[in-house]
Amino acid sequence: MNQQNMNGMNKYILLKNMIIYEPISRIELSRMTGLSKMTITGLVKEYMDANVIRECGLADSTGGRKRTYLQVIPEALLTLGIFINRDNLYVGIINLKGQILQSDCIELSAMENNDTFLKKLFLLCDRLMEDEKAKKLWGAGISCAGPLLAKDGVILNPPDFNNIKSLSIVKCLKERYGLPVYLQNDMCVAALAEVYFGNRNHYDDFIYVGISSGIGSGVIINGRLHTGHRGLAGIMGHSIVEKDGILCECGQRGCLEKYSSTRAVVKWAKDHGAEDNLTWTELLLGAMQGEKTCVQAMERMTDYLETAFANMANAYDTQCFIVGGDLQFYQEIMVKRLAEKLSGNGFSWGQERDIRVESSSFVGNAPFIGTAALVLEGNFLQA
Repeated sequence: MNQQNMNGMNKYILLKNMIIYEPISRIELSRMTGLSKMTITGLVKEYMDANVIRECGLADSTGGRKRTYLQVIPEALLTLGIFINRDNLYVGIINLKGQILQSDCIELSAMENNDTFLKKLFLLCDRLMEDEKAKKLWGAGISCAGPLLAKDGVILNPPDFNNIKSLSIVKCLKERYGLPVYLQNDMCVAALAEVYFGNRNHYDDFIYVGISSGIGSGVIINGRLHTGHRGLAGIMGHSIVEKDGILCECGQRGCLEKYSSTRAVVKWAKDHGAEDNLTWTELLLGAMQGEKTCVQAMERMTDYLETAFANMANAYDTQCFIVGGDLQFYQEIMVKRLAEKLSGNGFSWGQERDIRVESSSFVGNAPFIGTAALVLEGNFLQA
């Protein structure tokens, strides 16, 4: 690693730790990062000169010189955040603390194709670029359901995305706005949101699991996003939970998505006596009220999730699963049941593992908020 790259890595390490742990002193940053006091002092001065961080008060005296606390200036560096799901397109300006300063949304139609989608995307982005805040944008982050080629900046052919396919979205945005642009799977971006702006217990190793009409996950190892050789690490929705099971759109049989996604659970309930117009929210209400079919549907969903969680825990030896998505008011119940099922789940010849299950810090918008972290990592680690 040359001197320029090392300086960039050190700047990334310092800014990341400040965002997560602020307010924090120079000496604490040195201890936490392993960087020398001289390096920390130089980097802090560089960031302060650029109005990215500031001093924010003194620590209580412990007998010596009082330590000065530092904090990030949230609006110093802003992200153009883009989140694409099956139904809607969200665009916003997000600050260094993961706060959405301004946002807009447009519905995606059943007849969407690359051209109509790009027109909608540019319409929303153009509006935001007219705002005074746009002058402080240092990159754009795109969060989208897979499959996609993140390194190449291409959305391939996500299920239920109609005719949106093989779209070089990064290239299109770079050419139009002249910003660095980064693309990543939505669940990986949600995991980054937890690292930087959530993750109350500061786990170094965890797996974010998003449960909605599909199921996805993002794997964090040693505080960094792990995507694997081809960017496919942690595709939990397509882990096999039933041998020779239901045929999935991916070509496999028995994928978790066909058993524990919101869509699959509602279908099972309808097939077993529930009303034909049953919605996901109504199913959750029914389960909480003790309606037999709804209770059975949720128990079956949880059983398959437990199998997938146990397999992921064995593969990654993680500390915690952080659960988000569309569980709504049922989320805490689901988290508690999964934690109970996984407690003591370990090998007889090994140390019993304490695998935690916790709720996401965010209410459904982690893949949007995480685009700010995606840009930070991209600008330092991919530049």
